[in-house]
Amino acid sequence: MSADPLLILQLQRMGDLILAFPLIEQLQRRMPGHPVWVAAERQFFKELIPFSPQAVFFPSTHCGQLARERYALAINLSGRPEAARCLAELEAPVKLGPVALDDGLAVYGFWNLYRAALTQNNRHNIFHWADLHLMDIMPKANLRTVGHSRQASMGGRRVGLMLGASEAAKRPDADFWARLAGRLAREQASPVFLGGKAESGLGEEVAKKSGLPRANLCGKLSLNELAQVLRTLALFITPDTGPMHLADWLGVPVLNLSMGPVHAGETGPRSPGQWILRAALSCAGCWQCARAKLACKAAFTPRTVADIALALLDNPKNPALPPCAPLALFKTERDDLGLYRLRPHGPQPAARLLLEDFWQAAFLHMYDDSLRQPALARLHRLRETFPALHQRLGKGLARLTAHCSGRLKQVGELRADLWREETPLLRLFAGWLQMYLQNSRYSRSGWQTALERLEPLCGLF
Repeated sequence: MSADPLLILQLQRMGDLILAFPLIEQLQRRMPGHPVWVAAERQFFKELIPFSPQAVFFPSTHCGQLARERYALAINLSGRPEAARCLAELEAPVKLGPVALDDGLAVYGFWNLYRAALTQNNRHNIFHWADLHLMDIMPKANLRTVGHSRQASMGGRRVGLMLGASEAAKRPDADFWARLAGRLAREQASPVFLGGKAESGLGEEVAKKSGLPRANLCGKLSLNELAQVLRTLALFITPDTGPMHLADWLGVPVLNLSMGPVHAGETGPRSPGQWILRAALSCAGCWQCARAKLACKAAFTPRTVADIALALLDNPKNPALPPCAPLALFKTERDDLGLYRLRPHGPQPAARLLLEDFWQAAFLHMYDDSLRQPALARLHRLRETFPALHQRLGKGLARLTAHCSGRLKQVGELRADLWREETPLLRLFAGWLQMYLQNSRYSRSGWQTALERLEPLCGLF
């Protein structure tokens, strides 16, 4: 009799499915002999199969049939109701992710719950989504054994420009692309305009404005043909898109233009050695823009992007990168635990970066007691650099602890948006805390565990 399969439910876009590829690989390594089944949208997986780790793909319409099977492990990476129902109905000793129970939605797994709590509340998160997919199946918060693509430039000066994105806010306009392509062409680079059928009109407009009609391949390539083109590039300049994740998976050098409501720390190119350019604004990486104008998008200029791209083409291993204010440039890397990090090029951002570092270490410490020392070290750095901020953080955690202690005596629910009233430097933790209590149905044991989670954090101070 064959071993029970391992099921992944990922009913989102193409890029989300590609970000599940490392999970497929890791499940194969950790549970050999168990076939991996993946439920996804047919329009995405049918062309990704040649690039995917070995798995059996099912269309999302099969969730009902998949729910009748038995699995060794089942993980829901999707926010779709049918995926949550499938996870509830199927039989498996280990279930992770959102599940539809009789009394409402719940989320299984420490890191899956953490990710769910990031909705509208991801300001100080720096865990990459692909890493979060993996961490609940790891006994320790250590991803050093996870493999990554390595960038291998084809040489030359062929540059791909991915013109489209899922939203207009996430991509430059036609004038921007035309000016960028013109500058690259004048510097003896060879721009190629890439995009799907939805970008056909945009590709024609950019080709006309740049005077480069032969460069336009928008709407003319299958995904397999796009992959072949990507492998010929010395550099791929792209917003946060599915093709960006495919290029990253294939080892193509990427310069990600991270603009609009996207968070490079969560969904940027995940392999080490890639480049990310984003606005040097405190609100960069938001879930949804609350401003009248997209300042993060307006900060980008064709000249700055061209200067950086040409430096990367001239010397990929040790580029002489120009100043880029009001933008910030980052290079992707992996830390001592194998976790995704963005290393700033030039002066480091101040308070926000240190708070992000601390909260990452704090959640790692809550999950793995052996990681107390990194949390202490990052807190010490915050205290030495911003003592007043450190003091406010400590007082806020003490206040939350007192609140949880008091609620043990009078168990009850919280308002659904209570976390929004918390000060921004504590909102990431407050959102997770509220999600945890909601997940435990505000039981006495839930309040007690919340208090136990707070105690080691307060102990750091």
